[in-house]
Amino acid sequence: MSNDDHYAGADNQSVLAFVDADIMSGKDELAREELLRNVRRYKSTGVSPLWVNWLRQRADLRFVCLVRDLAEFNDFMLDVVRSVDGVRETRTMLSFGGRADIDTLLDLEMEVSPNSQMVASSVLIDVRPGLDRQCFQTLLDLPPHPDVRRVWLLNCYHSDDADLMMLLLGKNVAALTGYVMSWIRT
Repeated sequence: MSNDDHYAGADNQSVLAFVDADIMSGKDELAREELLRNVRRYKSTGVSPLWVNWLRQRADLRFVCLVRDLAEFNDFMLDVVRSVDGVRETRTMLSFGGRADIDTLLDLEMEVSPNSQMVASSVLIDVRPGLDRQCFQTLLDLPPHPDVRRVWLLNCYHSDDADLMMLLLGKNVAALTGYVMSWIRT
């Protein structure tokens, strides 16, 4: 993962927003379809939905947006997402900086499919205050692995869930588990 692969910087002030939409039981299919339609047809320079994941075990949706205008993102959340009948609640995590391997990110949609053994995993990492920069750099400097690719490492220090978020793409679950246990947790 190269230090040159930024998604956000001081000049453009872009933010990644990860939004989880909890869908009310009994309204799942209609709410999910309306929300997907709303997000897919939303076009703006201030908020750009990048992709949507269906969390199958709960019939909920997670989507990622590149946000250039926080006021517009607030309106997007109210008018496009939370106004859908059947959306019970939403949770949003923002990342104001980090590193992304753009080539791997672009390959993600093509490589993770029902016909593929490839799996993606989001790893949420808590960091002891004062060790933030050291931990971030150590994770950036991990050596390449033949079966696991790092998609991104993002700062999420303002979140209750984690301080860092790493997205991994692996050949299988065993490779990802081994990578996390051997490299990230140590």
